[in-house]
Amino acid sequence: MSQTSTGGDGKISHYDVLQVAHNASLEEIRKSYQALALQYHPDKRNSRLAESNESDHFIRIDRAWKTLRDDQSRRIYDAELMQQAEEYFVNEVLTEADFERDAEGSYSFHTCRCGGYYILPEETPIQEPIYVSCDECSLVVQVNLPKKH
Repeated sequence: MSQTSTGGDGKISHYDVLQVAHNASLEEIRKSYQALALQYHPDKRNSRLAESNESDHFIRIDRAWKTLRDDQSRRIYDAELMQQAEEYFVNEVLTEADFERDAEGSYSFHTCRCGGYYILPEETPIQEPIYVSCDECSLVVQVNLPKKH
């Protein structure tokens, strides 16, 4: 079980919803999803009183699974989670120009020295700088973005 972590908006992380560690394997995530989906599926519940809350919980479980089952979606999600963390040990300072777009142009990335990637969140804050962690190791970079007007 992972430690309870919330994003900047106070929502519980997908890892916590699925009751798995941040570094859980796809198989561990799948097993937890299946168990929770059976437990909270609206068709399996009898009580009308708890129906709305449990239905919402089932929707969160399903959304978490859909994000974490796909390697690319999980990397982007992990990058967004890291952006919301509060303490950083900065390994390198980069600018937006140091990042490349993927082949489909859906996200920007920079290769880490370990071979992993720093994935720039699509929605960046107005103020600078932002911090992005590698999806493979514990290194963090500071990205100085131009100020938006």
